[in-house]
Amino acid sequence: MHDEGPSVEDIERFSSHETGYCPRCGEEVWDDISKCPSCGIWMQQGASHRIPESSAFRKKCIVFIVVLLLVGFIYSVLRLF
Repeated sequence: MHDEGPSVEDIERFSSHETGYCPRCGEEVWDDISKCPSCGIWMQQGASHRIPESSAFRKKCIVFIVVLLLVGFIYSVLRLF
């Protein structure tokens, strides 16, 4: 069997808005895929439409805010003594 590669319909579908990202590895995948071909995770909730870089930035911001709140809390408790 000779592999002819993706059809024109496949290319149009993959380049449209019907793609998302794997929540684990960030690989671009189709929306209706059940398993990521890159890392092998079963995608029970479907593909993520958030760009992986923005997800990482958002997590870093949340961690930064939590650390600032903890430092502020500890500082205010120490000032009471």
